[in-house]
Amino acid sequence: MNASADTRSHRELGAAANVMRVRAQALNLAAGALDKAFVEFVRALGGVPGRILTAGAGTSECVARHTAQLLSSSGTPSLFVTPEAFRDNASAWFFTPGDAVLVFSDDEDGYFLDLVAFAASRREIPLFIVTEREAVIPAGVHRVLTLPRGPISDDPFVFPLVRMALGDALALALMRHKGASVTDPREGETLGGGRFRRVSEIMRKGAELPLLKADDSLSQARTLLRKHAPCVVGVVKKDRLAGVISDADFRRMGSRVELDTPVSRAMRAPAATLREESSVAEALRLLRESGAPALFVLRGRQPVGQVGPYDCLKA
Repeated sequence: MNASADTRSHRELGAAANVMRVRAQALNLAAGALDKAFVEFVRALGGVPGRILTAGAGTSECVARHTAQLLSSSGTPSLFVTPEAFRDNASAWFFTPGDAVLVFSDDEDGYFLDLVAFAASRREIPLFIVTEREAVIPAGVHRVLTLPRGPISDDPFVFPLVRMALGDALALALMRHKGASVTDPREGETLGGGRFRRVSEIMRKGAELPLLKADDSLSQARTLLRKHAPCVVGVVKKDRLAGVISDADFRRMGSRVELDTPVSRAMRAPAATLREESSVAEALRLLRESGAPALFVLRGRQPVGQVGPYDCLKA
């Protein structure tokens, strides 16, 4: 390698290393800025009796998706709501009593924040906001967590990373708030041993199964989704699982949904299923890979149970 090529390599490595250092600096600054306000924010979220519905637009949408999945996998019922659902005024149908909205906001989505605040206020749903800006916050907001702005705040890739890490921190803090501790050796023993149990030992069954017949209506499916959330509703034909429908399917239908339509017209094939002898570890893996809020357990093709992240974490 000649001298000029060697110099270019050093410059490229230096630029790449600098990117990592800047982001590490941003995370360190954010960690150092966490204070009593974060604790109060977590405690208020921990008092939500229903689901935590996450939302965000632009780069914040990725953060909201990630946080919803992380909250669900750590035992806090959560659901991501697409920006289109708020813009099309189709979000109100999945708000249920006891829910709360957690929205991640940045400098460029003031209009979206107003839409979320309006939708939440119509159903008297508490609204939690994570933002890095001092701005005019809509009326009716329950809690605001403001991230600090520093000398590296103009980097367009810094604050999405900080918000993503904050979502991780919120999920972990909520686990601790609810009595779980990742450093508690008893918890490690429970989760470690529990992962080798069979799903037949932990699954919900009988009256707890959200099942419908093919000619039942979408209105009945929506009622079951609200009652058993987070879940998916199974559609049964001749005692066999023919398809499923979830909150995501209703969001895709948006304002076009006709609630008297037979559920068989809107159902789809399940993302994944389990057998009774499947392990809890396999259930956790499939839940993570499929992104489904719950999976059906089959005996042959007959649904006999359902397992979600919280069921696995309790094992």
